[in-house]
Amino acid sequence: MTNDEAAAPDDPTSWLETIEAATAALMQTLEALDDENAHAPTGLPGWTRGHVVTHLARNADGLVNLLTWARTGVETPMYASRAQRSADIEAGSTRPAAALRDELGRSHLRLMAAARELPLESWSAPIAWGQHDTPGTADVVPKLRQVEVEVHHVDLNLGYTPSDWPADFVSRMLHVTASDQPRDDGQSFVLRATDLDREYDVGDSGPTISGRSEALLAWLIGRSDGSDLQVDPTGPLPQLGRWR
Repeated sequence: MTNDEAAAPDDPTSWLETIEAATAALMQTLEALDDENAHAPTGLPGWTRGHVVTHLARNADGLVNLLTWARTGVETPMYASRAQRSADIEAGSTRPAAALRDELGRSHLRLMAAARELPLESWSAPIAWGQHDTPGTADVVPKLRQVEVEVHHVDLNLGYTPSDWPADFVSRMLHVTASDQPRDDGQSFVLRATDLDREYDVGDSGPTISGRSEALLAWLIGRSDGSDLQVDPTGPLPQLGRWR
């Protein structure tokens, strides 16, 4: 896959329908949320479903801040601080299921409104995002949101799995994740996506790990133990560090 194939469309607003569809699927899943299972644990250490849903709502608001930065030129970080981010998620996580759903829905509407109102030229405005203030431009915002919604939808453990991820999301995300060089954990291997007939070199050398693209992606980002993957030569899967 070339970089062009993995890149966003020229008009970032063309991503918004994708985010709308991903969020609609998420909200449908959340219809199964009740006041008891809303506070059940997830695969994320220390986080319940309430934490995950609250994080998604606060992430949407944080992305609105980035779009405000792009529109006004006034530096407006996603969060006031990492400590405040964590405190807001913790405070919202214990709410009843209906309140969790409602707040996520309203935050999504705020994000979509901000995105649709952003002048086209402002999508190329400089911003910085994430824990390490990664520099970029505003056109990264729709991509960031799609990743958050799709990955955390799986984290809820309410029936949505990596096999439900849209094919274009998987293809693009696998390319980007496999291209993150160097890996913090120092691991090297080759990924072979059997459904795409495509290989990705991760690091300098190492075993070939084969499987469907969504299975490879899920393993790479810590959403699968990789039991549905094959390793050649036969041996254990590399022990990956935390996905950043």
